[in-house]
Amino acid sequence: MRAVFLLRKENIKLAESEVLALISGEKIDFTDNVLIAENESRGILKRLAFTEKVYLYLFSCTLKNIKREMNAFDWNSIYKKNFSLRIINLSGKIEFKEKDLAGIIWRNVKKPRVDLEKPKTAIELLVLEKEIVAGLLIYTNKEKFGNRKAHKRPAHHPTSMHPKLARCLVNLTGAKEGEEIVDPFCGSGGVLIEAGLMGLKPTGYDIEKKLVEKARTNLMHYKIKDFRLEKKNALKLDRKIRYIVTDLPYGRNTNVKNLERLYDGFLRKARIILERRAVIAFPDNVRYRKLILRNKLKIRNVFDWYLHKSLSKKICVIEK
Repeated sequence: MRAVFLLRKENIKLAESEVLALISGEKIDFTDNVLIAENESRGILKRLAFTEKVYLYLFSCTLKNIKREMNAFDWNSIYKKNFSLRIINLSGKIEFKEKDLAGIIWRNVKKPRVDLEKPKTAIELLVLEKEIVAGLLIYTNKEKFGNRKAHKRPAHHPTSMHPKLARCLVNLTGAKEGEEIVDPFCGSGGVLIEAGLMGLKPTGYDIEKKLVEKARTNLMHYKIKDFRLEKKNALKLDRKIRYIVTDLPYGRNTNVKNLERLYDGFLRKARIILERRAVIAFPDNVRYRKLILRNKLKIRNVFDWYLHKSLSKKICVIEK
């Protein structure tokens, strides 16, 4: 299936990489915040954090040829019971009206009916600067990430990562449903919650017993059952781990050299235990690249994530 992904604009590079980490096919085209790619699994769509909508690709054309292409397309091949047509303006250049284009579909389907509220056939035209991409809407992201923010959990922690970002980091591993995700600095369990809600098996370690118990409370609150938690020093992990996802501990008043010693020790351990991929968030004031390469790990990708004027993150996808 050729799919069209309408990405959220918060961080387009991160959104694109999240999709490509999960889908089974390859990228075909990428313009502005519209990604076209082959994908055979609809099951992964509900996992996406930074994708707004997903469509079945119908066709693409120049702006001036839209009426000709719409008349040539076999609308009966996708039409079910009723339809709607919407124009999603991503460029500011529109010289046609929804009503006129909808009329083309009306004239080309059997038993045409329009339903603007709950259409069975929701057609949307994504208007870019130089082309139009036509798609049949198959998924709208309605995930309420705000309801899982740290201060809304029963056991919160002030430095916990935003749920939307945490979910994206888990997805960047490419882990499939049922596989284990390990957070060696799990804190109150933000990463583990997102992994568990997506059907993965979350495992968390933390050196502080109080934080381990907070993570347990939160996981149980969200009715996640298949998880494992243990009070343990991340530098002393002694088993092979396929996927690691973690937001490294930091403090505004913590000496950078002390942080780098901790991170260096963990990366040295990761070199031994990591089997497949790690997604690690570093504060941007540390020499993350030097630390990773010094421990003979490979950097597959790096993303910037702005938090506030005194702190940004470097999100690194790492392999052996």
